[in-house]
Amino acid sequence: MSEEYLDIVDENGNLTGEKELRSVCHEKGLRHQTVHIYFFRKVQDDFELLVHLRSKDKSSHPNRWDTRFGGHVETGQMMDEAAEREIKEETGLDLKIKDMTIGFFGTYQSKDGGNKEVTQTYYYNFNDDLDTLSFNDGEVQDVKWMSFDEIERSMSASPDIWSGSVNGLNTTKEDLLQKTK
Repeated sequence: MSEEYLDIVDENGNLTGEKELRSVCHEKGLRHQTVHIYFFRKVQDDFELLVHLRSKDKSSHPNRWDTRFGGHVETGQMMDEAAEREIKEETGLDLKIKDMTIGFFGTYQSKDGGNKEVTQTYYYNFNDDLDTLSFNDGEVQDVKWMSFDEIERSMSASPDIWSGSVNGLNTTKEDLLQKTK
């Protein structure tokens, strides 16, 4: 598979008219677009997220648990299209944006400044059996349901086994609670 080109954007997600290879974006700290899709379910008065163990072969955060599916928005693609594509690639589900709840739009920068992203978040209320998911792209090793409290405790106790942070988790939790009232 050849490396994809990404559109370069400003801090508000506006296209600059430039594009670059994904590796160059990360190497030079060029801001680009990503999408994150959280699978959730309501259990009594709480929410659980479907977390997955990333492949050992992933270039970023290999062998770490992740709370979201998603990826990069390729050149010429809209964020909604990228979300649909990523879900199909990563889970085998043929979801449309109308099936999801649109979440917050945010920015991210890695500690070393090498990765700058603007991200659109989506939520999908998944109540089917986990057997309906297919992980054929090799990006996912395992999945399991965890409550926000369980994830937060695990992230606090063992941050090196997670690809995200407690701060990011809390932002997601607040947004999901507000969007699903």
